[in-house]
Amino acid sequence: MAASAQTPGSFCITVLRTADPARAAAFYGALFDWTAEDLPGAPTYLLMQCQGRTVASVHRDTTGSEIWVPHVAVDDLQQTQAEAVGLGADVVTQGDVAGLARLSTCRDQEGALFGLWQPAPHRGAELIEEVGSLWWVELLSNDAPAAAARYGRLFGWTPRQTSFHPFDSYTVLERGTRQEGGVLPIGPDWEVTPRWNSIFAVADCDAACAQAEALGGCVIFVHTVPSAGHIAVLTDPGGATFVLRGPVP
Repeated sequence: MAASAQTPGSFCITVLRTADPARAAAFYGALFDWTAEDLPGAPTYLLMQCQGRTVASVHRDTTGSEIWVPHVAVDDLQQTQAEAVGLGADVVTQGDVAGLARLSTCRDQEGALFGLWQPAPHRGAELIEEVGSLWWVELLSNDAPAAAARYGRLFGWTPRQTSFHPFDSYTVLERGTRQEGGVLPIGPDWEVTPRWNSIFAVADCDAACAQAEALGGCVIFVHTVPSAGHIAVLTDPGGATFVLRGPVP
């Protein structure tokens, strides 16, 4: 669906931090039918579009591992950033991107990266929950209750505990009637570190996995969550983890 004006406290876009934006644009362009739009005055950023509408951003960054970082819309970046630090987060980067937004990347107490996005003037994704766009955002955490509580205080979210096969515990982060994201406890044998996953909608998960591998990506695992869909975790050619969601076959 078309994204309405992004509400402060909601995820508004996800940004890929990569050393090679051209490689990333080629991979995701072929996989999701995205096109890359240059930003005048901001040579390190690309806006990725699907059906002519913004769905994600790519940022050239050579300071760390390649990673997708979901960003939350805020009214006052400095204030929210200070509140995040007060809750135990560290500021990794911050700055103004001409023609786009005031941005900050933060690291929470477990090491998961999340972003803050103050529109200036761009408000983020213009298409969500459609094939080729962001479908859901999910935190993997070693201490899900504590993480949900911290993010709840920061962004005004209410954690709601639930469960569904195959997970014994899952936390939905809500604001009123709106679901903002989820928190999934890391299993004892998962061999992953805490992170925010960006989950993209596809028409056929198995076909998208095959295409991703042909383009140089790697499929980590595929499973079916009856209440959510056919889910696959992959890495792109630069090593960034991303998730696909398609309908159950």
